Amino acid sequence: MSFSRLLSHAYTASCVIFLGVILMLSLTACDRRPGLFADAASPAPAAQVGVLQSDVLIVNGQAVHLADAVTPQPSPDARCPAEALAARQTALELKTLTSGVRAVTVTPTGAKDSSNRPYAHVLLDGVDPAHELIEDGLAVRSAAGAFNWCGPLSAAFPRAEHIAMLSVSGT
Repeated sequence: MSFSRLLSHAYTASCVIFLGVILMLSLTACDRRPGLFADAASPAPAAQVGVLQSDVLIVNGQAVHLADAVTPQPSPDARCPAEALAARQTALELKTLTSGVRAVTVTPTGAKDSSNRPYAHVLLDGVDPAHELIEDGLAVRSAAGAFNWCGPLSAAFPRAEHIAMLSVSGT
């Protein structure tokens, strides 16, 4: 084999290697990679919020008692069937309020309930569930004190008729 022919083969081989490297670099450049700030721009994972009872939420595994509302108690703590039914309806509404929530803010008051759960002010995507339950007639303000869910309905209590209808319909 002559020197010029050997040089020609070496030149061809180096060109093939060079083209192979260029091709691999080109394919690598086409590979989808996250941008430098991809983590900062991606949406936060949804908060895990569940409902334990009419006034107790489970937020990321921790039980939290709503501080701003007094709700009817479920069985066996309910004092009558009307209170148990109202508690069921309140828990269902609270489940609706927690559905699809992305951001939860919990501000403990420092007090604890009889089950050692912290009382807290809660916001679900900026919405106060205690306020919503009060507006829907499913709870009373905690500042108003205890409410007799089984006693004669007071005409002075806002939405009392609505609560009575819940105990009849169960929806």
